[in-house]
Amino acid sequence: MGVTFADLLRQGAARLFEDGLDNARGDAKLLLLAAAGFSGSDFILREHDMVSDDVRASYEAMITRRAEREPVSKILGVVEFFGRTFRTDSRALAPRQDSERLVEAALEASAGQSAGRVIDLGTGSGCLLLSFLQERPAWQGLGVDISPDALSLARENADHMSLQDRVRFLEGSWAVAQDQLAEIDLVISNPPYIPTGDLDGLDPEVRRHDPALALDGGSDGLNAYRDLLILLSERLRSGVPVLFEIGFDQAELLKSLAEGHGFAEFTVRKDFSGHNRVVGMVQQ
Repeated sequence: MGVTFADLLRQGAARLFEDGLDNARGDAKLLLLAAAGFSGSDFILREHDMVSDDVRASYEAMITRRAEREPVSKILGVVEFFGRTFRTDSRALAPRQDSERLVEAALEASAGQSAGRVIDLGTGSGCLLLSFLQERPAWQGLGVDISPDALSLARENADHMSLQDRVRFLEGSWAVAQDQLAEIDLVISNPPYIPTGDLDGLDPEVRRHDPALALDGGSDGLNAYRDLLILLSERLRSGVPVLFEIGFDQAELLKSLAEGHGFAEFTVRKDFSGHNRVVGMVQQ
C-alpha cells in the first residue's frame, strides 16, 4: 500500500523517537528532504503526494542508519558551517556549530590586516581555514594534518569552494610546519582535546563515526596543546595571535601552560551554550 510524504515522515520520526533520539522529527525531516530531493517548501506543497518506491527505500535506509546513531551530516555527506556547505565523512571530525566561534575570533583578530598568512594546525575537514579564507579574500592559508585521509577531504572542500589557489596543505606532525611559522600572521587550531578516559563516554555519533585521532588528547586532554605551545613559542614572531578551540573546562589550564611559554593577552570566547570554547593569546 502506498504512503504519502507526510505518512513517511511520521513513520521515520516515530522510529527515531523509539530509538531514543532527542531531535527525532527534525532529523527525520532532513533525511526525507534529502531522499526526495525536496526543499522545505517543496515538502509543504507535496506532503500529501504519494511516495515512489525508490524514494521510500532510500529514506528507510537513511532512517536505519540514523537509528544506529550515525550523524545526519555523515548520512547526507554534507554539513552547513559558517553559512557554507562542506563535505563531511569518516575521514575527519564532522564540523560543529560551536567551532564557528573560532572563525569569528579569527576574523576579529585579523580585522586590521588586509592581507596575511593563516595556518590551521590540525585542519581536518578544512572548515575553519576555508571559512576564514572566504571572509578574507586577500589572505593565504596553510593547513596541517597528520592524517592523509583528513587532508584529502580538506582538499576536496577547498576545490569545491574554489580556494585551491589560496591554500596549501602539509601532511605530518605539528613540526612539519616549523619552517613556515616565521611567515605566519595568525594561528588557528582545533586539536584533539578529549581526555583518553572520557572517550568511551562520548555520544555514539562521535565515538563510532569520528576518527579517534581527532579526539584523543591524552590523559588530561592537553597533550596537543603542550606540543603546539613549545613549537609556536620557538618559531612564531612576536605579536602573532594564536587561537585554540578547547574543552569547556580547559581555559584556565591552557592559560597556565601558555604563560609558561611566554604567551599573554588572553581572551576567552564562549560557545552557543555558554561554555568556554576558544582561548586567544599573543606570542610575546
